Amino acid sequence: MSSYKAKAAKRTVISLMEIIVEALLLGCLFGGLIATQIGLLYGVIAGVMAVPVVLFLTWYYLTRVLVGLACRSQTWWLYPAIVVTVFVIHTYIIFFRLKPDFTLEARSLELPFLIGGTCITFACAYCGNRLLRKWVQAASKPSPRQG
Repeated sequence: MSSYKAKAAKRTVISLMEIIVEALLLGCLFGGLIATQIGLLYGVIAGVMAVPVVLFLTWYYLTRVLVGLACRSQTWWLYPAIVVTVFVIHTYIIFFRLKPDFTLEARSLELPFLIGGTCITFACAYCGNRLLRKWVQAASKPSPRQG
């Protein structure tokens, strides 16, 4: 039973690390996209602050954690593909709800954000899944006898 608890704790830690890195990178991506309007530094700061809040309000992070805890696969691409699908769905919800309020310039940011965000979420999920597998395998290997 303690092995199960250890695996669950490791999954939780990895999922939180994935979300933190993903949120920072998505914020930087958005900040880079709006940097022409308000400057790079302000764009990145605004993006890092705004994107996680908007994704939180659409329940993306709850969905992301549930997927991360429930669906780790030995197939290297399955978990990242599911995470990307969740991201795309939530991003479309955001853009669909806000599209009437967007200016033409803001609408032009939708596709680059979606493509960049998809790459970021795939990379974070892939790295997290790989790190988790290595961490669990290293813990399950018997340690050599020290003599």
